[in-house]
Amino acid sequence: MKLIICEDRAEAAERLAGMLADAVKKEPRLKLGLSAGTTSLLAYAGLVRRWHEHGDFTFRYVTTFSTDEYTTLPPSDHRSTRYLMNTNLFCQVDLPREQTCIPRGDAADLDSECKAYDLLLDARDGLDVVVLGLGHNGHVGLNEPGSSAKSRTRLVDLTPSTVAAISGGERFKRVEEVPLKAITMGMADIIDAGRILLIACGVGKAEAVTRMCTARPGPANPSTLILHHPQLTVIVDRAAASGLDAEQIKKLH
Repeated sequence: MKLIICEDRAEAAERLAGMLADAVKKEPRLKLGLSAGTTSLLAYAGLVRRWHEHGDFTFRYVTTFSTDEYTTLPPSDHRSTRYLMNTNLFCQVDLPREQTCIPRGDAADLDSECKAYDLLLDARDGLDVVVLGLGHNGHVGLNEPGSSAKSRTRLVDLTPSTVAAISGGERFKRVEEVPLKAITMGMADIIDAGRILLIACGVGKAEAVTRMCTARPGPANPSTLILHHPQLTVIVDRAAASGLDAEQIKKLH
């Protein structure tokens, strides 16, 4: 694990944007897993800016797989992952729409939708790079506590803490708006990715970052299941790293 500590959220997002731009330059046919958290979206804004300003890389051959989508929301809903990713990244660059894969949260048969998503992942032989956020309870994607390292794309019940954490923000204004279920890419797909980039910012994520970096790996804290990945980079700001002591930080650098 490589830990990168930035001064603030803006710097962390810029570091992630730079890593993604470099990855696309190095492998034009990149298979990219993408989260849609607040800081991830900020990083995508930086990625879009780099594409417009420098023009030295293309998304024409990239394939993306989003890590999760909330149920009941049609793609046109401004709170859906599909809408957010279209608006913040896909429609801003030269990425063909048919190469952007996101499960439909409003599918009539959600179990079949999950199986179809797994088939898409398998057809592309998995991910080269996956971008993750970190939930307050340790979830990655929306793999809630109790998730197995062998899990694949599936329908999950969101925990009360997750529902509370994502309400009152830009995406869901009130707790009553938050769907109680979601489709999430499984831990197995995340762990099998060639490279994992996890970003967490703000003092509200300090406890989750500390638990991830210091706890014994296990399904009770899904974020710990990626700790032994050979290409794991964790990008945090100083607020999110505030629960780690100097010795822990030195060990993780």
